[in-house]
Amino acid sequence: MPLSSITRIVIRLFALNWGLHAVNLMLSAVALSHDRPFSVILMRSVPGVFLLVLAIALWFLALPVARFVSRGVDTTVNVGGLSRSDLYSFAFVFLGLFFVLSSSADVINWIHYFATASSADPTRNPRVEDFYRLTHPFLTLVAGLISLIGAPLWSKKLVNRERKDDAAELRS
Repeated sequence: MPLSSITRIVIRLFALNWGLHAVNLMLSAVALSHDRPFSVILMRSVPGVFLLVLAIALWFLALPVARFVSRGVDTTVNVGGLSRSDLYSFAFVFLGLFFVLSSSADVINWIHYFATASSADPTRNPRVEDFYRLTHPFLTLVAGLISLIGAPLWSKKLVNRERKDDAAELRS
C-alpha cells in the first residue's frame, strides 16, 4: 500500500479529532455566555468555528496533503494482507478506544460529583462552568463509542469513495 494512502488515513484521524475539539469549543462558548449579548457569544464561538472549518478542509484535502507530505518517498509499505478497509477499521477502532479510554475517568468523576452535589448546600451546587467541564469528556466518550460502533460501515464507505476518486483521477 502506498505511503500516501496510510498518510491520508492518519490525516483524516486528525481532522476528526479537530472536529470534536471544535464542537467542544463552540458548546463552551454558548454555555459560558448564557447572560451575555449575542455579539459576545459570536466572538467566543470564533475559535471553534475556525477550527471546524480547518477540520473540514483537512478532511477534504487529505489526499493532496498526503501526496505533498510523502513526495519523493511514496514507497509501497508492506502491510501484509491488510487492505484499505482494514486500515480504516483499525483507525476508527483506535480513535474510538482512545476517546473512550481518555474520557472515562473524567466522566465517572463528574457524574459522581453531580450525583452527590446537594441543591440545599450552596457550596456544592454545580454551576454552568461545572457542567461544561463534564461536557468535554462526555462528548469525547460519546464520539469514541460512535467511532467504535461505526468503524466497519464507515471504513467500507470511505474505501468505496476513495476507489471512485482514484478511478476518476486515472481517467483524467
